[in-house]
Amino acid sequence: MNVLRHAGRALRREFLAGDLLTVFAALVLGVAVMTAVGTLVNRVTLALTSSAAEMLGGDLGLGGREDVPQAFADEARARGLASTRMVSFPSVLFHGDESQMANIKAVSDGYPLRGELRVSRAPGGVGEVAGTPAAGEAYADPRLMQALGLKVGDALEFGAGTLTVTRVLQAEPDTSGELMQLSPPLLVNRIDVDRAGLLGPGSRASYRMMFAGSAGAIADFRGWLQPRAKGLRIVGIADAQRGVRGAFDLAGRFLSLAALLAVLLAGVATALAANRFALRRIDQVAVLRCLGARNRDILTAMALQLVLLAIPACLVGIGLGMAAQAGLVQALGGLIPGRLPLPQATPALSGAGIGLVLLLGFGLPPLLRLRKVPPMRVLNRSFASLPPSSLLVYAAALAATVALTVQATGDVRLAAWVLGGLAALALLAGAAGATLLWLLRGLQPRLRGRWKLGLAALTRRRGLAVMQLVGLSLSLCALLLLSVIGPGLLAQWRDRLPSDTPNYFLMNIQPEQRQAVLAALDGLGVDSPGIEPFSTGRLLAVNDRPPQRQEREDNSNDDDDANRPVNFSWRHDFPPANTLLSGRYWAAGSTAAEASIEQGWAERYGMKLGDTVTLQMGEQERRFTVTSIRKADWDSFRVNFFLLLNEGAVGDAPYNLITAFHLPREQAPALAGLTRQYPNISLLDIDSILQRVREVVDRVSQAVQLVMGFSLLAGVLVLLAALQATAGERRYDSAVLRTLGATRTQLRGAVLVEFGALGLLSSLLAVGTAALLGSVVARQVFELQLSPPWGPPLVGGALGVALSMLAGWWGTRRILHTPPALALREA
Repeated sequence: MNVLRHAGRALRREFLAGDLLTVFAALVLGVAVMTAVGTLVNRVTLALTSSAAEMLGGDLGLGGREDVPQAFADEARARGLASTRMVSFPSVLFHGDESQMANIKAVSDGYPLRGELRVSRAPGGVGEVAGTPAAGEAYADPRLMQALGLKVGDALEFGAGTLTVTRVLQAEPDTSGELMQLSPPLLVNRIDVDRAGLLGPGSRASYRMMFAGSAGAIADFRGWLQPRAKGLRIVGIADAQRGVRGAFDLAGRFLSLAALLAVLLAGVATALAANRFALRRIDQVAVLRCLGARNRDILTAMALQLVLLAIPACLVGIGLGMAAQAGLVQALGGLIPGRLPLPQATPALSGAGIGLVLLLGFGLPPLLRLRKVPPMRVLNRSFASLPPSSLLVYAAALAATVALTVQATGDVRLAAWVLGGLAALALLAGAAGATLLWLLRGLQPRLRGRWKLGLAALTRRRGLAVMQLVGLSLSLCALLLLSVIGPGLLAQWRDRLPSDTPNYFLMNIQPEQRQAVLAALDGLGVDSPGIEPFSTGRLLAVNDRPPQRQEREDNSNDDDDANRPVNFSWRHDFPPANTLLSGRYWAAGSTAAEASIEQGWAERYGMKLGDTVTLQMGEQERRFTVTSIRKADWDSFRVNFFLLLNEGAVGDAPYNLITAFHLPREQAPALAGLTRQYPNISLLDIDSILQRVREVVDRVSQAVQLVMGFSLLAGVLVLLAALQATAGERRYDSAVLRTLGATRTQLRGAVLVEFGALGLLSSLLAVGTAALLGSVVARQVFELQLSPPWGPPLVGGALGVALSMLAGWWGTRRILHTPPALALREA
């Protein structure tokens, strides 16, 4: 027996028969979705890593609240490394009657060490590469120039002197790619900052020294810095493009959810179709055994059919996946770096590996049963049960698929919740199916007509019925997660920024200006603006001990937590856009020294209810007891604080005021009169930021919908494979019953009862699991509060029942019109 030739002929003959075509489609979808998502993640990761030096402006940096000692620059020079200094701080700039909060960045000679500083001679002009601004000159951001009415060549008030704006900033290497930059930047020479005296004691400045050199020299220098950079933070490539990384991480979670479900469904469809493929080969194996073929040759030939099927399936899946990832790149647009490296082979090979694991892991166990098919099968219907070794292969295949999928998506927590929930559903469906069939066996004798025939078909094929129930439950649950829960998560992410989200901030309002500012905002039509106190102090102690962070940022050696400024506010009522997690909020008339801390701040310092915080507020020290912990919605763009104090216990602490409000874009020019009337007030325009965030959400939604398309197709395949699993047995039973006098109407009704019962139980299990799992995943993985949306899943469940009955009816149409004698011969 020529095994390879036999396998090739059999594959050509049987490919379009249904089972192998389903296996082929499932493999293509599984390979395609993992290739697409894996390639996209790989390309973006490589791009972020390779451009990290440009994003930092150097290969390595030291940052802190104090200027970096010259000794580090001397050591770097001795090691052959280049270095440069920079310092950034917020400051209000003036030009004539206009004022604007800006982010001042002062750089020294050599800047930038990596990347390009691009400027132009006029807003929107042709870009050119530039170096450090000369003393007395400044490069201004177009937003700053527009806010202050500046032109190239104008003088700008800077400290006690002036600077001349000589260029328009287009791109800075150490800020490009950031999604959010609240204040427009102004790039100046470090000499001008020192002359202006803007870096005195207590200034809120961030210092940085950057280094550049060969990879080996940088690595050695980093090791030398680690024990010596006391009070400084070492900045590496992991800190580059944090805004892009954060946005892409969130997008990746949505993509991973769709990819996980697609691979799982492809595996289920493969297992169901491969099981039917093996069952339909029983008689063929028996005949070959009678003709003297060896078991080993028979199984090898059938395994070769699957392998020969897998080769084109993997190639088609890789091609489809590469095309899909190109679509994902276009859909994500500006969310990812503009220059992506060429795709690597690793994600495609990983996708092909997942396809082979799906095929061999879920396709081989049914074939192992064929080893026990006796030659006497040609005379009777004997067949071996599933051997224990097949169960081990199933378990190993499932574990390998999960491992490869988690490796490709890189999200262990998401995989654990989703796959764990679906595994629980599979066990529950199996147990519920077995219990239901046991109950039906006792109920069946009391039934009549189509009900008895339909339920008898289920109890007669208990194993296949349970398998169908598990497959239908998984596919319906996954489809509900994708079509209902997935869009719900995206919609809630989008709804975090409603149309009335605050798009302007007014800062540095003095207490005596409060009523005038409120009246001015009311005149502009601002709806109920709230002005809140804003104060900056020092965190001196936590529980009468110097504050110590529980978990430091990567590469951080900064232990001077007591020297860090802390922003706080006070109020009587509970703040909006916050959720009380534990404790109690103080009463409106309370004068107790109480504090409410945000969850992130509590975790940072390991604080809990009953702890005390000691603050330096101006010239006084005050001690407060933590009585509540809350979670702030930072994405609401409202004024939020890590630390809130009881207004009745603050006393005469120094403060100014801050407000956030929404104003239609067309009314924005009217705010210029307010800032001219009160030059001390700083206006912060974040409308462009909100538009950028909404664009990110829309682009992620487009990308997720593309990947969800693969998953929905995989779910449809599972439905088809599950509903076809008993097609051969049903054809034989129908022929026997028609021979015994059953009418087509009775048989059609029995099939509707059978598939209606399967669909109803599957839908009930799927709807409950999808709603519960969707809420848990939303909270634990996406940090969204999604209440179980029972309405849409119930509608989806009803459609699942209807689809199951429709598929059963459609599958029996041909059977009922086939003469019983022919059906018996084919069976």
